Amino acid sequence: MSYQLALKFFQLAKDEGMMGQGYVWITAYGLTDIFNVVGYPALDVMQGVVGIEPYVEETVRLNKFRQRWHEKYRLENPGTSINEPITSGLYAYDTVWAIALAAEKGGYVNSDFVPSETNNGSTDFDKISTSRAAEKFRDAFLKVNFTGISGQFVIQDMQLVSTTYKIINIAGRERRAVGFWTPGLNISRISIVWPGGSETTPRGWLLPVNKKLKIGVPVKPGFSSFIRSEDGTPKGFCIDVFEEVIGKLPYKVPKHYVEFGNGKGESNGTYDELVYKVYLKEFDAVVGDITILANRSLYVDYTLPYTESGVRMLVPVRDQRQKTAWTFLEPLTADLWLGTGAFIVFTGFIVWFIEHRTNQEFRGPPASQIGSVFYFSFSTLVFAHRERIVNNLSRIAVVLWLFVVLILQQSYTASLSSILTVEQLQPTVTNIDEVIRRGDYVGYLNDSFMPELLKRLKINETKMKAFSSPEEYNDALSTRKVAVIVDEIPYLKVFLSKYCHKYTMVGPTYKFDGFGYAFPRGSPLTPEISRGILELASNGRMDELEKQLYGDTSCPDKDDSQTSSSLTLHSFLGLFIITGTTSLLALILHVIISLYDHRSHWINGSGQISWHELLAVLFKIFHERDNSSNTPDNEEPEMEDIDPPTAESPWSMSNHIIENVDSDTDTGSTPDGEGTPGREVSNQDLGPPSFAYMHSEGAME
Repeated sequence: MSYQLALKFFQLAKDEGMMGQGYVWITAYGLTDIFNVVGYPALDVMQGVVGIEPYVEETVRLNKFRQRWHEKYRLENPGTSINEPITSGLYAYDTVWAIALAAEKGGYVNSDFVPSETNNGSTDFDKISTSRAAEKFRDAFLKVNFTGISGQFVIQDMQLVSTTYKIINIAGRERRAVGFWTPGLNISRISIVWPGGSETTPRGWLLPVNKKLKIGVPVKPGFSSFIRSEDGTPKGFCIDVFEEVIGKLPYKVPKHYVEFGNGKGESNGTYDELVYKVYLKEFDAVVGDITILANRSLYVDYTLPYTESGVRMLVPVRDQRQKTAWTFLEPLTADLWLGTGAFIVFTGFIVWFIEHRTNQEFRGPPASQIGSVFYFSFSTLVFAHRERIVNNLSRIAVVLWLFVVLILQQSYTASLSSILTVEQLQPTVTNIDEVIRRGDYVGYLNDSFMPELLKRLKINETKMKAFSSPEEYNDALSTRKVAVIVDEIPYLKVFLSKYCHKYTMVGPTYKFDGFGYAFPRGSPLTPEISRGILELASNGRMDELEKQLYGDTSCPDKDDSQTSSSLTLHSFLGLFIITGTTSLLALILHVIISLYDHRSHWINGSGQISWHELLAVLFKIFHERDNSSNTPDNEEPEMEDIDPPTAESPWSMSNHIIENVDSDTDTGSTPDGEGTPGREVSNQDLGPPSFAYMHSEGAME
């Protein structure tokens, strides 16, 4: 175009509204100089236009040339608005020099013409003869290479080579350079003011006739966290995600929301009808909690889902552990109770067997000894035993048993505290088959696709009840109007954020695609929005929006993993093996030591001893009190409650034996002066007799 035609063209485009937002105009180099030639009229009608021109480096030679040109041009053209030569003028100046150099290099040649080889061409130009001088001049001109005013002058493929281009943008009352293009680096980082004064890159003809998108929004009074209206402006999680994605696009998308309602806070139809409005071109898109379904995808294109997908059941939970008078038995299983009791009696028997020969507290009548065994063993459970242990073997057995008791006691206390204070919540229903078998009612969200799903699950239509809000869900479940609620996971998670401790999600997850945005089929915005959703999910922004929707605290599923089972015998089997083995070894060692210390009683050197006699000797060894045992108990005085006349010490027994010997040998008076050996012996300090001596005397009696 000529400059005047281009000026008229852009004036008409402005009158048609094609110089506003959403439009892009790019001019080739031929029109970039129009701003220098025409001046302000071009700037007024070409706001936001982008053009290119060859880049001319500023040099001292160029500045001097501009000064000379300006002075001469002003003299020849007074009143002109052009202040400096345009780029094409610089190229023209260098071209004149190139022609002169080519002519000088070509020299003089004969100017004869060579007839054309084409005599019957379709045009007269085909019949023009060619000058010999022109051919030589052309060859010389194409080989010209020099540095001119505009830079390096080189011709390749019949074109003047320019390695760098400058990007020009019209903004306001100025023509400004906003970037460059080079073969190696391509376009440098630029900031352009586009038609309409916006710096956001327009999408061109992507949007319908570059008008505002009319976006349909559902009216859903129940779950307002997803979509709601505040003073006529849509709000909620669905809108927040959409605005985040739209705001991240590299261009501006003009839009306005239109509620699909009757003006009274109620929906103007079903979700299927709302989606079908996009197919009818009444809406350019639908933004809301629209589930991606196969039948709907026949009429619209969906973006990728922006919520968790799937359908599950919502059921009440109850505490499976009933507090009764026998709750204190629940921390331990029956086998652990029986095992503990057995080891209590076993340990008590071991201690009694080792202690009763040397420890007065474990002696007495049989009934008293049995009572002592049970009292001592059971009192160790609460560390209330008072009997003194004097034998080192029994001490070892008792210490290990008390260690086991300590662990049992702490475990029992912790388990009982959990049972009495922590609720063990379990769902009342675990699968849909149980609901069908019992004939219970099933609830679902009103105006959803749930009825079709429930029919596929073989639930009678008469057993279905529709509800519209979390409050209605809670009322229906708590009053047992329905046994379960079947709904999409996002709705259930919003419900559980308010009623977490009373309900839980159970059963399998029925696969669905979640919520998505609906656009006309083939819309180029669909993949753009899908990529934006993926970006939100990857950079963590989606998680932040979901926290605002569901709350900071999560409500875990109630399952068997949350319940603490009773303690079993297997859990303490290692401890019981250790204490049992230790006690048994202590018993064996005690028997061996006792038999060794009293070997003279059961080894008869004169001949073989019968089994009855051997058993009698063993019974006597392990039953009678052993006062000669080298234990701390023998170093202490006798118990004060024993009657002195009836309790004989080893010394009194010795005197009694000696007196009997005197009476047998001398029944009369001893003559004067004659020695009295019996008295002399009785007055000697013989010390306590040995166990063997006492046993032999006792046997003689």
